[in-house]
Amino acid sequence: MIVKLIDAAAMVADLKAVTKPGVLEELLEHAGKAGAFAAKAGKALAKRLAEREAIGSTGLGNTVAVPHVKGAEVERATLVLGRCRKGLDWQAIDGRPVHVVFLLVSPADAPEGHLQCLRWIAGLARSADFRRFLLDAKDGPGMRDLLREMSGKVEP
Repeated sequence: MIVKLIDAAAMVADLKAVTKPGVLEELLEHAGKAGAFAAKAGKALAKRLAEREAIGSTGLGNTVAVPHVKGAEVERATLVLGRCRKGLDWQAIDGRPVHVVFLLVSPADAPEGHLQCLRWIAGLARSADFRRFLLDAKDGPGMRDLLREMSGKVEP
């Protein structure tokens, strides 16, 4: 499952948005373009993501955030990996800026797959090597290559 997720993932080497709401919108747009959901579902998913962030930040610490949402309108689990070298104010648990954002959108009827993906992402987030190499990656294809390389080293 993780290999398929990586192969279909959207990579955003340089996020354009500079605020959390803007980044969420930008990443959701990429998820929609990757075929995760129909365009008309974007607003409902954006609302649920914003509600989730209002409950508590998805900034895990170590410069990583993992916003995630499930929905009946989502056709398949989709990952969007965004990078912001300058850093974003995400109200992360450790108070540090976020440089790496994993957006995961999943179908509502696949909770185990969603949790498996989140466990895998959390493992990557804990890896100092992954975070350093991701920030050094040249571009989106380099980011994807790193995900592929690290997928065998991190237990889902």
